[in-house]
Amino acid sequence: MNFLKNLFGQKTAPARSLLALKVRCRRCGEIIESRVDVANDLSEDYDEAGQATYHCRKGLVGRQHCYQTIEVELQFDANRRLIDRQISGGEFVEE
Repeated sequence: MNFLKNLFGQKTAPARSLLALKVRCRRCGEIIESRVDVANDLSEDYDEAGQATYHCRKGLVGRQHCYQTIEVELQFDANRRLIDRQISGGEFVEE
């Protein structure tokens, strides 16, 4: 059986790059956790020099009775590293 695995080159799945988000609703105080897959969830933009940058926009809604949408906007550089973040309807919670 190992012979067949070696023959067909069983590949392991690559590790995903996940960015964890933790925000607090401004209205009810509920803490909402989410994450962004920086390999798949980002949209590509180009600056004036033609350099690729990325952004992601998420709308988060809690599970309590508030149901206010918290808008999170994230900006990434060409290497998909977070360079700026903005939020409306809540605040970021630091670990």
